[in-house]
Amino acid sequence: MILATAVALGLAACLARHKSRAFRWIAAIPLRSAWLALLALAIQLPLLRAPAGSVQGFRPQQALLLLSYLLLLLCVWRNRRLGAILIVGVGVACNLTVILANQGFMPISPQTLVRINPATSVQQWPEGTHYGHSKDIILVQEDTLLWPLSDALAIPPPFPWPTAFSAGDLILAAGIVALLAIPEWTWERRIRDEA
Repeated sequence: MILATAVALGLAACLARHKSRAFRWIAAIPLRSAWLALLALAIQLPLLRAPAGSVQGFRPQQALLLLSYLLLLLCVWRNRRLGAILIVGVGVACNLTVILANQGFMPISPQTLVRINPATSVQQWPEGTHYGHSKDIILVQEDTLLWPLSDALAIPPPFPWPTAFSAGDLILAAGIVALLAIPEWTWERRIRDEA
């Protein structure tokens, strides 16, 4: 949800700055191999559609999740001359690091789940299980490696779509906003690098 919000904010900022030329600016962003990012998002779907439960049967989905992050990093590498993409790359790297450190899933604590599901209690979120329709595994803070990089941040109700997200997601979102809101920055950096 935070990434969709970042896209909306970036588009709104670009429209405010460039008015009728906004979509021409965005279309002119010289992205290479953007299909890698789309493929990465598509292959995460089996995990994002899986219900809550034991993580034992999730090996194929975990492999696809890790592959998706490698594809995202490859896309970042191919576009490393674009200023905002470097910010996106830092976010992707943060998320991949904490996922690799925690059984191939993004950790989320029972306390964070209670914040975004206020009608529940900590006891309703058993440790070591998959949080349904997400890339998350439920782990208490003490058992989470690199806890500050986990899905420890939350936008609770009354936000219409309460959600948890990581510091990496926040950095990634900032990169997306910058890419869309200031598309000429990507051009200026590219021109400077190629000079």
